[in-house]
Amino acid sequence: MDKKDFFILGKIAKCNRKTGELTLAFDTREPASFYETKIIFIEIDGGLVPFFISNLRPKSRDNCLVVLEDFNTPEKAEKLVGNDVYLSNDQLGEISDDQFYANEIIGYEVIDEVHGAIGTIEQIIENTQQEILQIRFGKKEILIPLVDEIFDKINRRQKKLFINAPEGLIDLYLNE
Repeated sequence: MDKKDFFILGKIAKCNRKTGELTLAFDTREPASFYETKIIFIEIDGGLVPFFISNLRPKSRDNCLVVLEDFNTPEKAEKLVGNDVYLSNDQLGEISDDQFYANEIIGYEVIDEVHGAIGTIEQIIENTQQEILQIRFGKKEILIPLVDEIFDKINRRQKKLFINAPEGLIDLYLNE
């Protein structure tokens, strides 16, 4: 299994030491769209291991409780706490041409309406407030909030993301 064929769904945050039920903290904007998932992949020792879900129920907007087949005891389930959870890319739903999944744009070139090409997306930084694009421009790093108001369009074929950053935001990084 190649990790590029998967996207990160979240992380196993904790384990109920009485029931073996795991808390899955989602790392996605629309966790409810994955409630029907029957199989998840958990990163163990650098590899992705498939696990079948025997029960999944929402806990909050950003968390769900999950019981895994063959890992339904506290002793077994506890070993999975702290590990990242992945789903296969083919489990991503269809989206419109002007939308994108955060994991899909890593490596895309970012084109600002005013500054032109400002670099390549290295990663998406998760924050409790919002996600942030980490863009590499030469030896500089540019951070742009991942909010709909900033984005103009995406060109998947050319791997380009077009934005209209707030006035002065990019200048803060380029003029350091």
